[in-house]
Amino acid sequence: MPGWAWRSGAFVLSVVFGLAVSALLLALGHVPVYSTFRAIFEGAFGSVDALQGSLVYAEPIAFAGLAAAVAFRAQVWNIGGEGQMVMGAIGAALVALKFPPESAFMLPLVVLCGIACGALWGLLSAALKVWLGVNEVLSSLMLNYVAIRWCEALVYGPWRDPSGGWPYSPYFPPSSLLPIVSNELDAGVIAAPLAALALIFVLRFTRWGFELSVVGHSHPAARYAAISVTRVTLQVMLLSGALAALGGIQQVCGSAGRLHVLTPGYGYLGILVSWLAGHNPLLVLLMAVFYGTLLQGGAALQIAEIDPSLVRVIQAAIILSALVGLTLAARRRRATVAPDAPAA
Repeated sequence: MPGWAWRSGAFVLSVVFGLAVSALLLALGHVPVYSTFRAIFEGAFGSVDALQGSLVYAEPIAFAGLAAAVAFRAQVWNIGGEGQMVMGAIGAALVALKFPPESAFMLPLVVLCGIACGALWGLLSAALKVWLGVNEVLSSLMLNYVAIRWCEALVYGPWRDPSGGWPYSPYFPPSSLLPIVSNELDAGVIAAPLAALALIFVLRFTRWGFELSVVGHSHPAARYAAISVTRVTLQVMLLSGALAALGGIQQVCGSAGRLHVLTPGYGYLGILVSWLAGHNPLLVLLMAVFYGTLLQGGAALQIAEIDPSLVRVIQAAIILSALVGLTLAARRRRATVAPDAPAA
């Protein structure tokens, strides 16, 4: 069977198992199972607004998942998607708040500045890794908190809206906002699939994509083929940070329309989504939508005044089941397709 069939079948069975575990836990807690699952389904799929809400959740998760996927393919463990998203938002806000709003190039400048800030934040972890030997897991993780605290300092300090009581910046001018597709959906819902397709093309049909694959499989093999591991590591973290930054730009230049403290955990969810998708860009999109429906359904449960902890329990049961199922399926497939061992 092809690899996608293994993963698809394992994923569906794992989700069904996770739902069964969730139902058992709900029953043990004397919570009505049918009405709870019905509220989740209707909250995520029951109307056009519900479907759009699921996609709103999925947009930043998709960008974070693509950022993690490209880095993980090169065996560079970028855990800093959260901070790179925040830096993307800060860069976008810098242009939106400080540049003349009547500029015809306001939106491109907003996007480019946000991408540059996120890319440079990712590059910082790569530079520490290749030139000082600092583990990128630790450096990128710690830089998340630096970026978040920097954002807090801005919205509580010099960029705070003087007319509002909450720690938000003033609203961005209309020329700096992303085009609206429908209601709360903005152009990010189109940009994420385009980014995934572009990433697939780069990874499969370019020399750099081949170099990234070689570096991800073996550093000695890459050096033997005269591929600079240092160069590829720096480049992949630049690209990963830029992709994560797109999620931050979408959050502040979309329906929010201003800078605020971004701590929703989308960067960490992107890591989870990337692993569920096997670091495949197209599957990252599907997994992001899947997780977006879980978040939207969970929000519907909270609106219905159902214990919020149950939302986390259901989400955790489904995701853990999916992770275990996909891992076992991958091991089973490797054992199936592996050639017979040569006789001693």
